Amino acid sequence: MMESGSLSLSDWADTQAQISAVKMAESVSATWLIKYRAGFGQSIRPAAGSVIAAVGSANDESEPDYFFHWLRDSAHVMDAGLVLIGEDIAAEAWKQHFADFVRFSLVLSQISGPRFLAEHPDRERHTAPDLRQYLRPDAELAAIEGYDRVLGDVRYNADGTIDFLKWGRPQHDGPAARALTAMRFLAAGAVVAEVQDDLARLLRIDMDYTLNHAGALSIDIWEEDSAWHYYTVLMQCEALHRGARWADARGESGYAGVLEEAAQQLEGRLEAFWSPEKGYLLSRLMPPGKTTTKELDVALILGVLHSGRREGPHSIADPRVVATLHKLEELFAADYALNHESGQGLALGRYRGDTYFSGGAYFFCSFGAAEFYYKLAAITRDAGLIASGDAILAMARRSIPDTGEIAEQFDQTTGAQTSAKNLTWSYASYLTCWHARKEALEG
Repeated sequence: MMESGSLSLSDWADTQAQISAVKMAESVSATWLIKYRAGFGQSIRPAAGSVIAAVGSANDESEPDYFFHWLRDSAHVMDAGLVLIGEDIAAEAWKQHFADFVRFSLVLSQISGPRFLAEHPDRERHTAPDLRQYLRPDAELAAIEGYDRVLGDVRYNADGTIDFLKWGRPQHDGPAARALTAMRFLAAGAVVAEVQDDLARLLRIDMDYTLNHAGALSIDIWEEDSAWHYYTVLMQCEALHRGARWADARGESGYAGVLEEAAQQLEGRLEAFWSPEKGYLLSRLMPPGKTTTKELDVALILGVLHSGRREGPHSIADPRVVATLHKLEELFAADYALNHESGQGLALGRYRGDTYFSGGAYFFCSFGAAEFYYKLAAITRDAGLIASGDAILAMARRSIPDTGEIAEQFDQTTGAQTSAKNLTWSYASYLTCWHARKEALEG
């Protein structure tokens, strides 16, 4: 392989896309791996259709344990798989991956906390004493029954079993994200015949969950704060809109009407996130008596991307969203030493004051900002926006070795990769960014 530094940005981007496609696929249906959590007396062999957030965490104790299937992450990986299908890169393999993903998702909806407790009455005894503090209480597990409770559970063991460890729950964006991904596969004609009925069942489950929890308080996508989150409300809103059209096309006009009515209510809720005084959209609205330092959060930009909105309010073309991205860029331009280098593009993180691992730039945040500019360029035909995206992509490129591995973060001062190695979401976000760049250049 040529050294990446000797390649033009376009040639490097195409090379990195090929590497990212291979790396991302390693996390899907990784049935050859086994994760041992010795301290919890647990071993996990992934099932077909599961998507592991970071395969390296199977054996590497130096990185965080991301050997789980997250609803959110897995939906974005399948979105990137759809990009590969459209580019005819391992297209048939990704159609099969999605079919397995649909079946696995239905298995997850059958998870039962009471059944788990009955089958594992001595789980505390099998857990190391210093780790027992991380076990979920029996009462919490006992309440996980039926998909309306299961789908707020956020993450699952990759073998399809319940995650019995404490975590930030509930989160309500995952079923909406999965539903949007499913409807994109349907629209692209990328669903194999044998899972058409299964997919309809899964979509109904996800739409019911989204309808039942539309606009509710939840934990954010960083799994930290309980509030009303822009990302979650927008994903729910768009899923309900598109779900209404899906239901109507199936002849379920009554159900379609219920979904659309809920979507319209959320449209109104979204307007509450705009702050004319501050000149940007707030990432979250806190419950009474609670405050936040995370009003500016890249999760908001990711929400616009993941929802797929290309026009109208709360879309890529909404001037308020663009203004919010500019405010975020100003924040990270000031905060990150990497961004003080003359003539370099920006590295973006999550929010000001982040302390997770290096607390630095995230690859999927930076790729997301670049993707936003590329998609806006495709709409406006503004070549300057492509240059803005390229500057961000070039900054991230500096922290990616010639072998193409992409971790979760890169240090805000040194640029060194940190946190989870080979993060699946990083590869997925790179691929959707790369595809958006191609479309902008071809437009």
